Amino acid sequence: MKDPHIDIPLDFKVLAHEALMNVWWTGTLLKRASRRFFQDKPFTEAEFNLLIVLRHSPRALSQQELSDRLLVDKSNVTALIDRLVKAGLIQRNPVPKDRRRYDITLTDEGIRRIDEIDPTYHEMVQRAMSGLDDDEYRSLIELTRKVRVGIAEVNR
Repeated sequence: MKDPHIDIPLDFKVLAHEALMNVWWTGTLLKRASRRFFQDKPFTEAEFNLLIVLRHSPRALSQQELSDRLLVDKSNVTALIDRLVKAGLIQRNPVPKDRRRYDITLTDEGIRRIDEIDPTYHEMVQRAMSGLDDDEYRSLIELTRKVRVGIAEVNR
């Protein structure tokens, strides 16, 4: 019997469709686990993602770069930035040669807060990925990249 928390409750006639639905199903379950993880945290999943991107970037990022890296519409990034600026976790820095653009950086408080939650987040990641070894991680990375290449072709 299929476990509804793990297995897709459908039978497929086409293997490619089943493989694609497994990627989608896994993403949906991951999204649920992520929502559960962040329900008692001081910021939302989207805010955390933006903060992590900034934390691991070697330089300040523009709003457009954040939008591109997060796969989020620029208008949604604006709302995220507004909330995080108001919370004192990030700041907008004017770009001297472009008055319409701001570079976004973490504040000291933003760094402290993200560094505080990061170990707990990584524990969750390790638990979620505990069924795989390093070679399987590499295979998964390559296979999902191939799927993204196919999706990019569909979207052209």
